[in-house]
Amino acid sequence: MDIGRKIKAQARQAMKDGDYIGARAPYGYRKDPDNCHKLLIDEDTAPVVRQIFEWAHGHVALNRIVRNLNEMGITAPSHYKKSTGEITSPSLIGSGKWQTRTVMKILESEVYTGDLVQGKTKIVDHQQVKAGEDNLIIARRTHEPIISYELFTAVQEYRKQICEESRAVPKRPYTPNIFKGKVFCADCGRSLHRQRAERKKGPDVYWFHCLTNSRVAKDSCKGVMMQETELIATVTAILEKELSVALGMSLPLFQLEAKQKKDKDRLKTQMSARRQETEKKRRLIRGLYENFVQGILTNEEYFELKADYEESIRTLSGEIEALEKDMDALDSRLVRYRAMEKDAKSLTQDHALTAELIDRLIERIEIDHERNIHVTFRFKSEFQGKAVEPCTKNM
Repeated sequence: MDIGRKIKAQARQAMKDGDYIGARAPYGYRKDPDNCHKLLIDEDTAPVVRQIFEWAHGHVALNRIVRNLNEMGITAPSHYKKSTGEITSPSLIGSGKWQTRTVMKILESEVYTGDLVQGKTKIVDHQQVKAGEDNLIIARRTHEPIISYELFTAVQEYRKQICEESRAVPKRPYTPNIFKGKVFCADCGRSLHRQRAERKKGPDVYWFHCLTNSRVAKDSCKGVMMQETELIATVTAILEKELSVALGMSLPLFQLEAKQKKDKDRLKTQMSARRQETEKKRRLIRGLYENFVQGILTNEEYFELKADYEESIRTLSGEIEALEKDMDALDSRLVRYRAMEKDAKSLTQDHALTAELIDRLIERIEIDHERNIHVTFRFKSEFQGKAVEPCTKNM
């Protein structure tokens, strides 16, 4: 048995024995200082866990629970564990606010009933992935419960009922979101939610708005709301203008192609000279060996001169590689210019914004409370080395 399999087998046996093998204790518990595989009640956070389950049992919506926790000023789990020293990595600390996924994870965890259900994930190709039911190991009554089985079961049944009722309601499919992953609140930085207002007559109306005040805490963001049609029209106008500016700052295509050819010819000449120099150094190395064999050069002289020539060859090889990259960059630059020119022509003719166009040309869109739109572009006028500045549109 190899070491990896042995460690895995030992870990699974520890799970069967009722040992907790997680790196950090679940929120609401702490590790026994005398036995890191045993869980003890954390008196500072266990009441929060009980309150979350009681709210859920009382049919308080998940978003409302999150708002309650944040408005009450209760420290989020990652920040609490930072204060206890259990978490030190900045990447694991988060924003400091409670999130719906955090509360959902607590409500789904059997650990709060006093049972350990481990093996929910496994390592495949060095990555942690969700495991099937057959990989679970359940150990009963391994530690003191925070809530009863009855409360846990009632919460799961209610949440299942809500999901089934939601799935049973016929839903009209949403239209594609061409701004997916691109639109953010300028105040809090969170992604804007795309909301649909259904209409009995005529097409549905879509809005982008910030959910921070309803999902995180009241008055924690100034708030943003904008109709999708307005956003499309404004971003289209901004994009048309900025593409025109970027292309206007550049040389016309026929002049750019001529300049590209001139630059490539210069690079080819430089590469040719360096390749000839490299071959010359290699001939000199061969000549050194002949002189060494004939006794013209001493052993020390031969190896010293040979090292100098080999170092020169390495330097020349590095310069040739850099010149080849410059050649590739010239080709790529011309391809990007042609693509920009094509996109600009398409927008001017059709005034149609597509998801592909947005993804290709726009990095980020931010909207503030006054409905000013700030666009960060992915393109720049690199043909004269001057970047196109982010554009702000006041509505």
